[in-house]
Amino acid sequence: MTMFTILGVLVFGLLLLGIGAVMKKRWLSIFSIVPIAIAVGQLAFLFLMGM
Repeated sequence: MTMFTILGVLVFGLLLLGIGAVMKKRWLSIFSIVPIAIAVGQLAFLFLMGM
């Protein structure tokens, strides 16, 4: 994944989290954890590769 793709997935997850909170849809907020976790994991992996 490129850096822009990772950031796009992170923004998508945060948008889902925000929409789920505003619409009070618990399942949407729970589902948003998946792209956020993927993006954070990929960012950590890239950071560790750079060290």
